[in-house]
Amino acid sequence: MRGWLILLAACHSNPVVSVDAPLDTSIGPTANAARLVTDTKLAFDVTALTGTATISFAASDAPGASLEVGDLAIDAASVMTANDGKGGLTLALPGDATSVDFAFHYQNHEGLQGASADGYTLTWPYFCGNLFPCHSAPSDGTTFSLSLTGIPDGKVAIYPTSIPSAAPAYQLAWSMDAYTEIPLGTTTAGTSVSVWYQGGLAAKATTGSKHLVAAFDWLEQTIGPYRFGNHVGSVSVRWPAGQFGGMEHHPFWHIAAAAMADEVTHVHESAHGWFGDGIRIQCWEDFVLSEGTVSYLAGRALDVVAPTVGANAWAGYETELGQIQPDDLVWPTTCGAVDVIADHLFTDAPYMRGAFFYRAVALKIGADKLDQALHAFYMAHATGSARMSDMLQTIQDVTGFDPHPCAELWLHGQTIPAVGACPT
Repeated sequence: MRGWLILLAACHSNPVVSVDAPLDTSIGPTANAARLVTDTKLAFDVTALTGTATISFAASDAPGASLEVGDLAIDAASVMTANDGKGGLTLALPGDATSVDFAFHYQNHEGLQGASADGYTLTWPYFCGNLFPCHSAPSDGTTFSLSLTGIPDGKVAIYPTSIPSAAPAYQLAWSMDAYTEIPLGTTTAGTSVSVWYQGGLAAKATTGSKHLVAAFDWLEQTIGPYRFGNHVGSVSVRWPAGQFGGMEHHPFWHIAAAAMADEVTHVHESAHGWFGDGIRIQCWEDFVLSEGTVSYLAGRALDVVAPTVGANAWAGYETELGQIQPDDLVWPTTCGAVDVIADHLFTDAPYMRGAFFYRAVALKIGADKLDQALHAFYMAHATGSARMSDMLQTIQDVTGFDPHPCAELWLHGQTIPAVGACPT
């Protein structure tokens, strides 16, 4: 994600649960939030606002399972369930790996907390339960399949029919509009790259995606193989007025219509295929591992494939850096204690102080050496979750340079360092 989104307060109304399932007298609905979701099969009628889901769970030493359902109305489930009173369900499941079927109704949300009547979805950071039964923790990953019916006449729906590698719940999305596709080209690895736009945005879409194929190719060749399909691209979305930036809905990431001409936003969102999506963060405190790394990679990729654009990107970053409040959170030392919205972690600080941390390390050891560390980290953690502390250790292991003092300055310090500052 790049830029600002207005996120309204969460709505955790209790769902109306009607269970169409045989009573299992051997086990009742039991909370088990640690039980992993491994696959999520979804089908939606976007006109009727109905959906079905088949949720597959990993085997567990303990029975039961838990799912977030926000304000969904659960019409039927294939096992016994109970409302937990907090916008969730507990399920009656044995410890074996198993799947559960649901039928449900959902509501539109105009506060960027689910599906919008304007044809797009956005569930970051923890509103997936307003769209489908889910786990919203950023460390949790599931594969997906998705189908849509009821698409309005004259509209084209852009969405992935499958996400074949484990992804965070907020990654899944769709957008429906009167889209035109521009095929941009194919990378060395064979990934097709496109941009989709609505009427009046052709020139901005062309400008913003000018170096997208080259940047995506650099990411594939330098960081590692892309894992979410062989066709990717930027999709213009008409978010509410005042929104600028994008959202990492790989393989078809969303770009605010207002940002369609901004090359940095296109490359930033594409880089989330490696960090934030390709590698999930362990907890919200590690937000900088997603956004700081991706902000750096957008600047780095553009430095390589379009040096003038890259120089302009870093100049823009410096302006943003100068506007950050020195005490804004960047990398809290806890894990699982911080709410990314309520505790004000979602500011420019993790993006820009994170990017300039990497920039300072690159100036010390050379950008090519840092590329090697980022590659090693991705190859070790792709499809799983990791912490920013893991990144620091990888940089040290791969390059021989200890980045911890530099991280302390940029990610924990109460003053904004000078660009390039990196104590040893």
